[in-house]
Amino acid sequence: MARGQLQREALARQRPALSAALLARGEASYQTFCTPCHGLGGLGDGLVVGRGFPAPPSFTEPRLLNASDDQLMQVIADGRGLMYGFASRIQPDERWAIVTHLRVLQLSQHADLQTLPPTVRQAFEEPGQ
Repeated sequence: MARGQLQREALARQRPALSAALLARGEASYQTFCTPCHGLGGLGDGLVVGRGFPAPPSFTEPRLLNASDDQLMQVIADGRGLMYGFASRIQPDERWAIVTHLRVLQLSQHADLQTLPPTVRQAFEEPGQ
């Protein structure tokens, strides 16, 4: 067993409290580590895809919408398919921040227009409706 492994595993199981700071860290870490493949919106249209690398799945696919946070944490740490594991590069608290950002991306793309405040909703409605 590697030195500190038990401590890292314990940290990986501790979900941090939701906060503006956590969301900001998650967005920053996502942009650093994830956007090259997954794109800013998580649609699998990152820069490397435009250069011939296979497209990763969109985070809006039902399989990923239904994935648990623990499953997402594990994929970030260990990788899957062509995705490289980031356990050595992204500490557990940052992985949690990324998972939180992923959930924000998913919610933003599946929000019901009627649940938005009227001032925000007007920006999405077409003139004349």
